[in-house]
Amino acid sequence: MVKSANKPKRCVYVEGAGDGQSVQRSELRQALSRVLGRAGVTRRPRIIPCGGRRKAYERFCHGLVAGQDAYLLVDAEEVVTPPLTEDEQGQFVGDDPWAHVLRRKGDGWARPDGATDAQLHLMTVTMETWLLSDPDALESVFKALDRSKLPSEAIDLEQLSKPEIYDILKQATRATKAGVYGKGPHSFKVLMAVSPERLRTLLWAKRFLNEMRAG
Repeated sequence: MVKSANKPKRCVYVEGAGDGQSVQRSELRQALSRVLGRAGVTRRPRIIPCGGRRKAYERFCHGLVAGQDAYLLVDAEEVVTPPLTEDEQGQFVGDDPWAHVLRRKGDGWARPDGATDAQLHLMTVTMETWLLSDPDALESVFKALDRSKLPSEAIDLEQLSKPEIYDILKQATRATKAGVYGKGPHSFKVLMAVSPERLRTLLWAKRFLNEMRAG
């Protein structure tokens, strides 16, 4: 067996918390590392917050050229079609993330030479979808969370648009002492508390966690 110490360092280039936001970059690294640790990921990657999504893509491409075991994690921004499904063997079907970012207006990203589907992961449609998957995590930050405003478990959160996700969070946190949900002051604090088990109810998030565990 090849020891992990002999493998290239795994790096995950993440959209969010860009230049001039050192506190948020630290919070993002800590939160995502904590989620991965609780999910059973033993080969912890280096988490690299990149700010804007284009910069994350460009740094990912540079990492590939440098020989890194590089991964890209960005918001899908729009509902991904066709939707991701999982077959009886636990294999994901319909996952073509590179096609999504290639055709999406504003991206137009081509798959870099040597990159595989497994190296691109989408937070569908946004990181806030991950937060909505775990009401308990939200309530740990927003003590008077109005759970009646949250979607029922029958709702596929990954089929909700970005405006719908943000409106749900706004309505559910409106009366809390922490204030209405805002990405800067709240997002990574909630992510820190998100349960991997709840994340796995989202197929794109499950796909990411599975890939991180597989290395």
